[in-house]
Amino acid sequence: MEELISIVVPAYNAEKYIETCINSIRNQSYKNIEIIIVNDGSNDSTLNIITKLKEEDSRITVISTENKGVSHARNTGMQVANGKWISFVDSDDWLEENFCEKLINKAKELNADYIGCGYNKITNDNIQKVNDDEKVLTFTKDEYLIKLLNVQTSYGLSHMKMIKTELAKKVKFNESLVVAEDALYNIELCEYLNKIVIYNVPLYNFRINTDSVVRKYDKNYNLKYANAMEKVSKFIKEKYQNEEVITNLNNFIVYHLMLVCVNYVYNPENECNSRIKLLKDICESNIYKDAVKNSNYNELSITRKITLFTIKYKLYMITSLICKIRQKQIRK
Repeated sequence: MEELISIVVPAYNAEKYIETCINSIRNQSYKNIEIIIVNDGSNDSTLNIITKLKEEDSRITVISTENKGVSHARNTGMQVANGKWISFVDSDDWLEENFCEKLINKAKELNADYIGCGYNKITNDNIQKVNDDEKVLTFTKDEYLIKLLNVQTSYGLSHMKMIKTELAKKVKFNESLVVAEDALYNIELCEYLNKIVIYNVPLYNFRINTDSVVRKYDKNYNLKYANAMEKVSKFIKEKYQNEEVITNLNNFIVYHLMLVCVNYVYNPENECNSRIKLLKDICESNIYKDAVKNSNYNELSITRKITLFTIKYKLYMITSLICKIRQKQIRK
């Protein structure tokens, strides 16, 4: 008999895309699945839509909670999951028809605990294929951690994965975080994994939300990122002494510092008196200062390499110019 796969979908005010998402799961070529939709206190028509879908498909379970964020929703869904395998799907994304079939077959073939895939990155009408060379990559947990800390790989995302449920449940998503919570989950999960497989076939469709937490202005944006980076740093430094892991941790922190510089310091909605002073204060704060000093330029785009160089050598006027240009590009 086919092994049961649990698919957890957190949904908050997802009326625009939720039906497309859920139908892509219902229409999987692999049929032995349960679909756990966690309605995270939506105040639009999300609940009505998913209730209707539940009436059409007995494999669907709907759980409604107060609005406590995506981490709480994922934890809630994971807690009730009955499958041997579990996967997380965001409510504005959708799956290729053979997502479950291809991943579970490849995981069983290679005796993996955890398998990820390539994906299609959807920005408005533009589609970019990521990790689509059809290679099958295998990693030990330490090898995977090094790769995971390189944000260019997208391995830190919680979706486009399938994980043995008994292992997935050993770690919870940190509900105090609103950024990098999925990266921290995967980092902590590495401790329990023996064999990780990445199958570079684009089986997941990842919709880029221009109003996401990453890009949306928030007066507490810097504090949220600093908190997340501190938690990631604390966990890794307590568990690992591997030099390459620590270097990639520094690169991971610096990458998120760049997000703060562009999306917070130079966001047009930020009405601070001096952006240069704010930029300098953030770059030289404790959580970022050491990471900047000890990071390298590996696996960064040319623009990010230049930005890191300007921050490392305190060329803040040039950093400022780069951030302004990046903001204009984002808002086109």
